[in-house]
Order: sequence, then C-alpha cells, then structure tokens
Amino acid sequence: MAAVGTEERITLKLMVLKKENKVIFAEADTCKEMLLCPRNSMEAYCRSSKINIDDTEPTEYFVCNDLVRCRIKPPVLISTFRNKRCRCGSMLAKPISTETFDSFDGFVQTNSSFMVTDGMKVFPNSFDKIINVLKDSGIENMSSISERTVNITKNQVVELLKHCFCSRSVLTDLFLEKAEKAGRDYRETLLKRRRITPCDLKANNCDGIIVKIVLRKSSGKILFAEGKADFADFLFTFLTIPLGALCLMGGCSYDDSVDGLYKSVVDLDEDYFTTKEVKNKFVDPVLAPQFKLHNLLSLKNGDVPNYFCYSEWDYHGKMVKDFCLTSKRKVELYPCYYESCVASEFLDPLSDTSNNGKAYVKGPTPYMVTDDLVVTPSSSLSVVSLLRTMNIPRHDLQEKVVSIGKEEGVRILQASLSSRSALTLGLSHLTKVKEEN
Repeated sequence: MAAVGTEERITLKLMVLKKENKVIFAEADTCKEMLLCPRNSMEAYCRSSKINIDDTEPTEYFVCNDLVRCRIKPPVLISTFRNKRCRCGSMLAKPISTETFDSFDGFVQTNSSFMVTDGMKVFPNSFDKIINVLKDSGIENMSSISERTVNITKNQVVELLKHCFCSRSVLTDLFLEKAEKAGRDYRETLLKRRRITPCDLKANNCDGIIVKIVLRKSSGKILFAEGKADFADFLFTFLTIPLGALCLMGGCSYDDSVDGLYKSVVDLDEDYFTTKEVKNKFVDPVLAPQFKLHNLLSLKNGDVPNYFCYSEWDYHGKMVKDFCLTSKRKVELYPCYYESCVASEFLDPLSDTSNNGKAYVKGPTPYMVTDDLVVTPSSSLSVVSLLRTMNIPRHDLQEKVVSIGKEEGVRILQASLSSRSALTLGLSHLTKVKEEN
C-alpha cells in the first residue's frame, strides 16, 4: 500500500470492557492488468473518502493516435488500456481527458454519526441503540466500561478489512493489541477448517463447467483440478467481485463480520445516505464496467459510460479546443469541416478466444488448479512433478469428473476467502467427503 505525503487519519472512540479488554463498540464522526488492478464500480465515490484504501490509479481513457482522421467515421473507439488497436490500424494510445462530471460527497450525510459494534454491525448513534448493544453484550455495571480514542490510518483500515474475514471481534483484535494473536489463530483456522455453510441459491441458465479433480482417497483432500480455459477464467473472476456481491450470493459463510456489515447497510434508512443511489449501489453492487466475463455466478456488470468525443474548431478548420470526452452531446459552436461532437463507443478489453468469445486466458490450453487456487497451464510433466512433490502413493489417488455450477462456484468463492483448501471445501458435497463439526 503506497503512502504519499502525510497520511490521513480519522478518529474513533472505543468503548472498552476494562476487565476483559474487549471493544464493545466504536463511535465515528460522520486481462492481467485488469485482474491485478481490478476497477471499482464506485471509484468516483471512493475518491472523496478521507481515507481511500483503493490505490488504483484513476481510470484513464485512450483514443486513436490518428483521431483527427479516424473521427470522420464515428463512432470513435475508446479504450481504458493503452495497448489496444483501433479499427483503422493505429494504436489507441492518445490520452484524452474527460470533462469534470458530478462530484460525490462521500456515502453518508456529514451531520450523521454512527456506532460500530465489535462484530462490524453499524447503527445510527442513538441512546436506544447504545442500550441495546450494552444489553446484548451482557453489561450491567457501567463502571466496567472505559473510553479510549484511537487514530485510524490507511494501513489500519486495510488490516480492519483483513480481520473481517477471520474474526468475530474485529475492533478488539485490531485496536487492543491482539492483532498478532488473531493472526496466529487465523493461520491455524485456515489449516483446520473443514466445513462450509450450505448456501440457498437459485440455479441459472449458464452451463456448468466440466472439471477433472484428483483427490487423495485416504483423506478426501483434493490435490488439484484440471479444466479448460473457462475454468481458469471463472476462478480469475474472483479477483473482480465486490464483497457486497458475495453477500448477495449467500454470504461469507464462516463468520458474521462482513455479512453483518452488509445487512447494516440494507437496514439503514436511506435518509442517512447522501443519495438514494448510493444506498442502492451498496445493496445491489455490480462489477466495474467491462469486467463481466462469466455468467455462472449471475453477477451484474456496471453500465459503460456513454461519452461523446468533443472538440472546438474555428472558421478555418483550425482546432481551438483539444479533444475531450463529454457525457452530453453538444451543439456545434462553429460551422467547420468536421463535426465538433461525435459519438463514441468503448472497446472491450478482453481478448478473443478461439471460438470468438471473450476470456482472460487463451484456449485450448488446459489449466491445472491446486487446492489453494494456484492456476497454471497444465501438462503431463507438471502433473507428475506436483504428485512427486506431494509424495503420495499411486494407489491413494482417485480421479473424478464433476460439473461446477452456480452453487459449487459460490462455495469455492466462499472457501477461498478464509481457507487454503478452497477446492476441497467448496466441492466436498461432490466428493462425498465427511465434514467435521
């Protein structure tokens, strides 16, 4: 996480149970590049946050290097990646600016304040809510509570997010110097976890993905899976999914922190948000525009902006204002040889596959995926090398062909967030592995 200049901080007041040293609640004032740096569908909103943990550079737009000539035949192609080619054969490498669009003033009203429980449930700050939280925590004696003030940095916000996946007492572990112990407990949990909560999902119309799995008979552990490019593409989409979408697909399964945070947003009155649209974006999150690839999880794709390529020219056909993108079509200011405002469209950044589809990886290469979701091109040598490394006798190996549908996809996604055995846990109902309590 890069730090630039003076690090911004926000202040929290913690209500702490002195004897147990536990936080009761906190109070606050109001294609590879795509996968390694996935876009946020709420990027414009996050920029106004006092502490923005999204280090992704603002989206850049590129048009044809020969735009003056190319724009004669609209629509003009726009790319958010520099290495694409225009219809005319030139590269889409000319940066183009956008007009200043609407600015967003955070997510919630500035005159509102909220309380956050140790399990990451958020409530409007009110006497009734405070009493309920104290009651739920089993606190009768108010003298057992102390107040502390902590400053939260950008790095601590990132740690807060990590703790949401491994703790039911997020604030206590983060702020009361229990983070090291929580980290150890988390690592132990990853190694021991053998159970996943079933999810109640409606099937979709997307065909399942056929995968061959190799497991160890004696333990039921999946050693690796082998599938086509569609299997690798499906797993890579995990890197682009917002947390809220996971909650919609059945929850985070293992603990209540992330699910509780999402449900808090759902239950919070829309009057507390800056706009109704903001709440809707949280409640029904979407992928960033152009990031939707596989329909197995029924994810929604964000709308691609509708831009026009605008410029101004004088009576002699000389440009007086350079090209820019605008969301509103403008009337020509001057009678000139070229139109001053032409339509545009975005170029899909995903590469073509052999069957004219879209994908992150290219087929027909098969891919091998280990239990902890390491994806590599598969070959007979790589399979033999992996089995030799594991030193597993041949008679203890079992091969099985399974179909991965929406339920299996969500289960693997859930398991991947808090386990190093994502395939074994996610597909346990297909391998007949006995689950431990």
